[in-house]
Amino acid sequence: MRNFKLFVLLVCLFAVFSNSVDAETIRGKVIDRFDRPVEGVMVSAIDDVHRKWTSVFSQKDGSFEISNLRDGDHNIRTRLMGLADEWVSSVPAGTDDMVIQTRPAVGEELELQRPANSAFSMLEFENPRDKLNFKMMCSYCHQVGTLGFRTPEKPVDWETMLRRMDGFGGLYPHTQDTIIGRLMNTYKDDAVDKWPAFVPPPAPTGMAAAATITMWEMDKPLEGSFHDLEIGRDGLVYAVNISRGRMIALNPQSGEQTPIKFPRGVHAPHSIETANDGSLWTTMCASGVMARYDIETGKFEVCSSAEAPKKRGNYPHTLRINPKDPEGLIWYTDAGSNSCFSLHPVTHVVKEYKLLNAGQAMGAGRGESRGITPYGLDYSPVDGMIWYSKLNGNRIGRIDPNAEDGNIKEWNPPFRGPRRLHVAPDGMVWVPGFGSGVFGKFDPNTEYWTVYELPDSENQIPYALNVDKDGVVWICGTGNDTINRFDPVTETLVEFRLPTRVSYTREIEFGDDGSIWTSTSGPARHMERGVGAVIRISLPDNLPTTGGIRLSPKVYRGNHDIGNLATAPKVERKKDSGREKLFVKIDANPLPDAYKKMPHQKWVDSRLAAFPKHKRNLAGTLWNEFRQTHPDRRNDGQFYVKIIDYIINNNAPVKRRFVKKWQHHWFGDAPDNLGKRNLERGSMVFEQATCARCHNLGPGEKKLGPDLTEVAKRFRGSKLLQQIVKPSAEIHKDFQTQMILVDDGRLRTGLVIKETKDEVVLIPNLLKPDIVETMTKSSIEERNTAEVSTMPAGLLDTFSMEEVLDLVAYIQSVGSAASDAETK
Repeated sequence: MRNFKLFVLLVCLFAVFSNSVDAETIRGKVIDRFDRPVEGVMVSAIDDVHRKWTSVFSQKDGSFEISNLRDGDHNIRTRLMGLADEWVSSVPAGTDDMVIQTRPAVGEELELQRPANSAFSMLEFENPRDKLNFKMMCSYCHQVGTLGFRTPEKPVDWETMLRRMDGFGGLYPHTQDTIIGRLMNTYKDDAVDKWPAFVPPPAPTGMAAAATITMWEMDKPLEGSFHDLEIGRDGLVYAVNISRGRMIALNPQSGEQTPIKFPRGVHAPHSIETANDGSLWTTMCASGVMARYDIETGKFEVCSSAEAPKKRGNYPHTLRINPKDPEGLIWYTDAGSNSCFSLHPVTHVVKEYKLLNAGQAMGAGRGESRGITPYGLDYSPVDGMIWYSKLNGNRIGRIDPNAEDGNIKEWNPPFRGPRRLHVAPDGMVWVPGFGSGVFGKFDPNTEYWTVYELPDSENQIPYALNVDKDGVVWICGTGNDTINRFDPVTETLVEFRLPTRVSYTREIEFGDDGSIWTSTSGPARHMERGVGAVIRISLPDNLPTTGGIRLSPKVYRGNHDIGNLATAPKVERKKDSGREKLFVKIDANPLPDAYKKMPHQKWVDSRLAAFPKHKRNLAGTLWNEFRQTHPDRRNDGQFYVKIIDYIINNNAPVKRRFVKKWQHHWFGDAPDNLGKRNLERGSMVFEQATCARCHNLGPGEKKLGPDLTEVAKRFRGSKLLQQIVKPSAEIHKDFQTQMILVDDGRLRTGLVIKETKDEVVLIPNLLKPDIVETMTKSSIEERNTAEVSTMPAGLLDTFSMEEVLDLVAYIQSVGSAASDAETK
């Protein structure tokens, strides 16, 4: 049984190995069950001590050679979709005659190899625009369709997940009405068994099989949600963990990982770049501030990301710094406003550039999407211009830093979702179309677009791209765990597969030696290994010319519509039969008597003012849907009055929207001064947030989470709120997540409910308590306790501050009543 030290932080041990030279090699051959050589198999040597994977591909004769390994034992894994994963334990470095025999993957092991783009293709929509809209609004942070994605149980659980994914509120209303059923029919339980068998893609060859891919598993298991990374001038790689408020400095030579905590009160590091003085600047998106880290002194400086006198920004996002700028200005987007900013690195003076509003884009101003979201950013190495993208506004734009007002111009691309753009050495602007599964080149001189579709573009979500010094474009294959290399000269795309499944990549950087770097993000529990990673792709000096595919360009000269591509069909939305019945019912109602006695607008304003926010939103949604499906009555204000009156007199369903990613410290001292809170509303929040699924509040059958009556006796006010909003702050020992690595290489996580001398019984998903996994202890390679709660974070992100405080008061009141009863 191999000694698989996945879960140990090695900061103290790394010093022992920091001076070692990685010069050993493991050589061998991959064969099939008939002893024939197999080409294109990824063979990984896993160094448990350094948490390092070194991967190469078997060649045409089946041979492989993994070099630059530490002297010591490694575990070997082979991976090729269509073949079963093979694991070999404790292989000494220096082995040169290894033979690995493979076999076809069948049944569940084949299904587990299905990448997200294939799983997403199983979700059917009535037209491509609806699917594109779903991709745009619900694929921001993770891959749709993977095993981790398919965890919700009841419709309310899917609804909770959906309202968190649709944080920008841009899902079409008719999609909101039908998507939960679609998701459950596609992904829930035995629905997967009805999918057609997964057909693996061809094995990589040529250039695609010439790479050496090195991967370091980063930070603690289930906590690795890395956003961006940067190669510092000290040779360390800095990756920011957005959910844990820290960055990890990785020494690629020794494998040492050093956690660096951001200052207290500074949250959610997002984008990181090297300044002209060698320091590191980071956007702290949840705090609205910028952080500077001096890599020599280890000290931080923090300043507002907003222009004075505003104390903080909204959501500072992506930053870039032009090394040729004599002032070294820090440029960044703010995804929560319609602005970009520059920050002087010494004086900390911030200048805001207000971007264009709807309808002001140059050329092809049609097809702008709901929302704004300034997102990606870069500088032109040709003329120093600042280029940005609006992810939801569906624009790219340019700021002239030499003009007082920026002389801002914007253009609409012929695809959806421009995300992390970059400017090539020749000044061409390359843009990934996240929603459309394409990437394109914008020529600032001609204002023409040249667009290329990724393979299976309908199901791809390219997050970012970057352009190396030779003009080669590298694109995230976020939907199928790849990094793509595109040569604009030959128009050839080569796909490099990554070592583990569910690798949601974000940022791409380049080393001085020409290596390509990226990091994995998204929920760590979705990932095959349950841990984030930093990945380096190294290519030989003499690259093979085969192994890629030729892409066909489409050129647009500024007169295009915006869609999946300019040729995407425009379809008339069908009327929803259920909604249509509701509209008929509302239309049959008489106008309210009070309305007849006062001016129209006065009646409307007075009624809406008395509505809670979710009812105001519902009235607007129904009215907009009615106008779109009944264009002959678009100006029928009296029908709007009937909608409002209907909502007043009926218990209309609540469709919640994302409000805020709550942090307990944002509430100040309010939780300690609850006063006369609305306990009835607190009880409603308790049910709607699905707290009752896992927790008792008062007497009842014991559930899989702690009894909140007892919790409320121990914690009051702010401390109780912290337990709810930050569930991993303190975890009861009886409810800690167990992480178990078994001998098939997979990481199993969940709550252990039974254990004997021979077996362990675990519930992977508390929302599905009837589904358990039983594993023999002889198959367990490593077992540890996670520092992450089984309770999902963010369950209250769709509730207002007042509703959250009512929930705290409600839970606290039950705890107080129980304490009083015990005292009596």
